[in-house]
Amino acid sequence: MPRGSQTQDSFFRGILQRKSPKKRDAGWVDEALNVSFRGGVITSRPGIRPWGGAPLGFPSRGLGFHITGAGVRQLLVAAGTGIYRWPQGGDPILLPMTGLPAAEQTRSVPSIVNFFQLSGGANLTFIYDALNQNLKWDGTLLSRMGIDTPSAITAPDVTYGAGLITAGSHLVYRSLYSGQHESDLSPEFEITNATAYSVTIDPPTTLDPQVTKWRAYMTQIGKGKVFFAGEADIGSPLTISISDAVLQANDPAERLVNRPPPAPARSLLEHRGQLAGVFTDEPSLVRFSNIDPDFMVPEGWPRANVVPIAPGDGDIIRAMASFHEWLLVFKENSTWAIVGEGFESYRPVPVLAAGGGHHLGLGCYAPGAVLQTDNELMFVARDGIYRIDRFASASGGVEATRLTSSIDDLYAAAKFSLGAAASFDRKRRAFTFWGHG
Repeated sequence: MPRGSQTQDSFFRGILQRKSPKKRDAGWVDEALNVSFRGGVITSRPGIRPWGGAPLGFPSRGLGFHITGAGVRQLLVAAGTGIYRWPQGGDPILLPMTGLPAAEQTRSVPSIVNFFQLSGGANLTFIYDALNQNLKWDGTLLSRMGIDTPSAITAPDVTYGAGLITAGSHLVYRSLYSGQHESDLSPEFEITNATAYSVTIDPPTTLDPQVTKWRAYMTQIGKGKVFFAGEADIGSPLTISISDAVLQANDPAERLVNRPPPAPARSLLEHRGQLAGVFTDEPSLVRFSNIDPDFMVPEGWPRANVVPIAPGDGDIIRAMASFHEWLLVFKENSTWAIVGEGFESYRPVPVLAAGGGHHLGLGCYAPGAVLQTDNELMFVARDGIYRIDRFASASGGVEATRLTSSIDDLYAAAKFSLGAAASFDRKRRAFTFWGHG
């Protein structure tokens, strides 16, 4: 008969140790480390492996994984005012803020920090906390999310010379470029000459270290469509000498689509090829990032891409969830679904909302109290836990059902002012609500 283990692996915690023969629980088996028996079936019971070495020194405010282009997982942890990369088995490494403008390198301690990685395209993880500048991590550099629009070109910025620009008037613009993302175009500036000519344009100024290049764009005669005209390093001037016939073969500019996020983000998620976000400046608006026919532009947020959710009702958006075709939006006192085939047809419909702004609907208290699993979504409201099902016929294709009527008395004792959260055990198919009684 095998002997029971008397030792504890120093790299694991929580493993099953041998107990006194007189105190063995039902199901205990000698040498069955990290397993348990359920209904006669042996089931793995893994221990908990400490991730790294030295402690952070500050309480953790959030963590998430970044997946590099090579598929390597990087653990990111927020603690104090810093963001750390924590190699498995090693000590946490504080990420430098030198990729940010100097004024944004000093940050305040937030309550919660969220980490959100795009599912495809650029390997970026966005970091937001509803307090400080929105950040992004590309695996090597921590920088701000989005790029500001450069200042307008002025007459002293332009020097004329001989060249190939078609005689007449053209409009020129500047943009800033980081290698991954391009800013909006600057306001237009008109250039003109009676004969063919060239212009040398001074570079725009920027305080953002992630910006490494700038680009120039120009219209043909008639000031119509805008085309790419050239690129230069930040700090270097750019000479344009290109005829209309050659210009029109270049890529056209995307105008007014790449503005940075307007404020610190409260919530971010992907939905049908766009990022959806709620920001601290207007917490009753769901904003959508720019979308190109071929790719997502996650750092560009056009001002017009908004869907208001009961603005003026005195409530704010607490959480969102992308649920198949629908974007579910939770205020504290109402629940909505944004439906439609694309942004142009998006509209909000009530799931659990009362008209007239009387706060008679039901919503969710906090982002940590929304849980999505398979074809169901569950959330914590002030009168119980609700399940939202797919394929229902009401409210734009979704319908909410209360699950906790059998424990109304117990549920009524929860103090939501102190916070709430929910978790789901996929193996046991159990949804657990965590609250203060």
